Amino acid sequence: MSPIRPAPSCPARRVLLVATLALLTALPAWAQEGGTGPGSGLSPAERETQRRTLKQLQRDLLMQGARGRMAAARARQRELRKHGATRGQGLHARKAEVSDEGGKPLDFDRRVVMASAEKAVVAPTNVRVNNPTGDASSAGQAEESVAALGNYVLIAWNDGQGFTFNPYHDLQTAGYSVDGGASFTQVTIPHPSAYPNWWWSSDPIVTVDEKRGKFYYCGMGQDVPGPTAPSVSALAVVPATFSGSTFTWGTPSIVATVPAATSFLDKPWCVADSVTGNVYVTTTTFDASDHITFYRSTNQAVTWSPGVQISSVAENGTVQGSRPVVGPGGEIYVVWSAIGPFDADYLNLRKAPNPGSGSPSWGTEVTVDSLYAQFGTGAPGFNRERGITFPSIAVDRTKGANRGRVYVAWNETWDIISAPVPLNSGKAEVEPNGDPTTATPFTPGQTLRGSSSSTSDLDYWSFALSAGQSIIVWADSLPPSATYTLRLFAPSPDAGQRLCYGGDITAGSSVTQTYYMFTAPAAGTYYLRYAPVFGNSPIGSYRVRTAYGGGPGGYRARDQRDAFVKYSDNGTSWNGPLRLNDDGIGFDDFLPEVIVGADGCPYATWFDFRDDTYGSRANQYASRSQDGGATWQANARFTSATSNFTTSLSNIAPNQGDYSHLYGDPRYVRPTWADGRGANVDVWATAVDTWFALASCPPAQSANPRDVLNLTWTVNNQNPLFPSDYGYTLTSARAWPLPPPGTLPGVAAAGSGDLNLAVSVPDSVALGTNTLTLTVTNARGTRVQQCDVTVNLVTTLLAVEPTGYGLSFSPARPNPASREARLDFTLPGPGRVRLAIFGVQGEIVRTLVDGERPAGSNSVAWDGRDDSGRAVATGAYFARLEAAGRTLTRRIVWMR
Repeated sequence: MSPIRPAPSCPARRVLLVATLALLTALPAWAQEGGTGPGSGLSPAERETQRRTLKQLQRDLLMQGARGRMAAARARQRELRKHGATRGQGLHARKAEVSDEGGKPLDFDRRVVMASAEKAVVAPTNVRVNNPTGDASSAGQAEESVAALGNYVLIAWNDGQGFTFNPYHDLQTAGYSVDGGASFTQVTIPHPSAYPNWWWSSDPIVTVDEKRGKFYYCGMGQDVPGPTAPSVSALAVVPATFSGSTFTWGTPSIVATVPAATSFLDKPWCVADSVTGNVYVTTTTFDASDHITFYRSTNQAVTWSPGVQISSVAENGTVQGSRPVVGPGGEIYVVWSAIGPFDADYLNLRKAPNPGSGSPSWGTEVTVDSLYAQFGTGAPGFNRERGITFPSIAVDRTKGANRGRVYVAWNETWDIISAPVPLNSGKAEVEPNGDPTTATPFTPGQTLRGSSSSTSDLDYWSFALSAGQSIIVWADSLPPSATYTLRLFAPSPDAGQRLCYGGDITAGSSVTQTYYMFTAPAAGTYYLRYAPVFGNSPIGSYRVRTAYGGGPGGYRARDQRDAFVKYSDNGTSWNGPLRLNDDGIGFDDFLPEVIVGADGCPYATWFDFRDDTYGSRANQYASRSQDGGATWQANARFTSATSNFTTSLSNIAPNQGDYSHLYGDPRYVRPTWADGRGANVDVWATAVDTWFALASCPPAQSANPRDVLNLTWTVNNQNPLFPSDYGYTLTSARAWPLPPPGTLPGVAAAGSGDLNLAVSVPDSVALGTNTLTLTVTNARGTRVQQCDVTVNLVTTLLAVEPTGYGLSFSPARPNPASREARLDFTLPGPGRVRLAIFGVQGEIVRTLVDGERPAGSNSVAWDGRDDSGRAVATGAYFARLEAAGRTLTRRIVWMR
């Protein structure tokens, strides 16, 4: 059980939030600072003060970006009126500087050899989506979204190449594929004609109406017309269609606009409903209330309804990251993140039944779960100085057993806010400490004190952690003018690898505190670095509290972040949560996504750092559930190369994005993600096949009464990541006794499994034919394959079988075989037998028997050699028995 607080009702949350802020502002200065002096712990009052202070910091970080963009818009308008200055500041996808701190290189010894060998992996083909030709060396790509229908795939993303122009060009680009994602063509996105100074600024989303074959792109935009007209923050949607190999954009439509100086539209998400043809958009509206807004179009994105606030008034100022999704009946779900008033935060959801052409009727707001957010840092190598905790949501729209089931995924940490971080005895920096080799050592629990004499004065601190041990870092005493970074680095030889990143790099910002936690995946000496931001004035003295972390125990999250999922059949009652990642303690798991594949199985993906000793380099991992979310399979990596976001350049923040994305089309699950395997961050994608096939079906059989037909079918699991279970049923056109239905379990990823069934021909049957039908289904019943086997009932030269035996040919054993394969067969009477091994092309490999054999049981061994005595290659072979006027075949896999 997790000790997370239950969610109070929405009105109660509002009252608690107001009361918390009032208490905080009423505290004396010494209490607001968070401590009274040396000590190993905090009194209950001090602990509550710390909690309130940090919750306020979390809210300030949420609001800082939007408030800063509005302030920048006002300042930009003043400049336009005064000087005619160019547009381009205060965008959501913030421009990241190549070096934002100090006069030295961004990181000490940046290009280092990995401390551990990269894990060998067989991954599905990874494809780079963006075309880097002509891009600046630092142009990054991130925050991608994907939709697909058949061989048509559309992906859009934030494009840092736009930052290389002045004024800025579009910061979003799209790519389409007409060959199922094997290759992509990059295209620009058209602008709304009513806004001649428009440019796309951030957060692209794509979706598709499968029934109508219509794709939609949605994104944030801005228009800065000039000195006399106000700039606007806006959302717009552009439809798109495919015809053969031709991709065509439609006419852009404006979803909503607000004055950029006083409001801001952030984090849009779009979904098309193939039931009604409607298109829905949600966004965070930052204005006087700061809430989640819902928009809809009932005419395929030509016009849009006015926005409706769907988050509760009690949550104003605390919400972000909404996502809508549509169920199989046209019902709408919207989930979002809400900062709680105490320690825990919440994932809240509202549902509306199928609205058709009318306005949705929203049900009561429901809390999916409460959680603890790592709000002060992103994952290793993340280049934005705060964390992200947004939910992902999916609905099962297949015809499987869990049709309509809703899944929500997210990442979280343990209750780092309530862990005591007292103001203890100080540890002063010892100069010179400008790199890891001269770092000032300290022990977690000490309060670090230092000062910056210039913008090139970097202060390194070193500390030791055991594997699984945690540290909390809190820079709590800096003046409002402070601009700095507080990074945490890996041990040598990876001392340039960024593990955590907090700080305040915005001049004039009032949010100067930094707070985060880190858990060591391996023992070593880690490094903490304080650095003033290059180009801003030195800020003098600073103070950083530290403490060993860990909390009271019992939390479901074990370290920086783990990924979790819950599910519901009605959006009200939720099961779980279950942890998705099965990595060790100390490895971050960031930005999980969830979708339901065509096989009726939910899939989840995330940034995973387990393939690196100190957890500083990333891959994308996945898990899947075959039982509707009750259990999840062992994690599988699907990236073919590791990303190093510390060294892969990106001029866009965040370099990993606020989200990755998944889409489930009628055959494939399609992940897309920001990837740092190259010199700069690119967008990559792959396809995970959810299908299976009956690769072999027995040929027509000839049989006599009392014969035993040993039949073999081969099932190919085409999923490259996960082993799969398959159910089977054998039926007969005649009333023959048959084996009962069963399961072929655990067919390996990209592997095959043989299904061997023995069918006894009844003692007395009429001549003619019978048809045996094998039906195979995947675990959720969404995919069905059938195979018919014709059985010809014949007479033989033996009018009576004096021995009482029937003709049978048992499957090879063992199978696969590596030293010897035993082939057993039974004859109804003595006679001529031919038994030979053939290759998959029908070529004869080895004749084992060619002559007379007695009635009853017979056995022959094959040693894996051909007729010339040479060892055969690893692969599939076939044993063919010719006897009593019939031919029977069995499949053998030989392993060298």
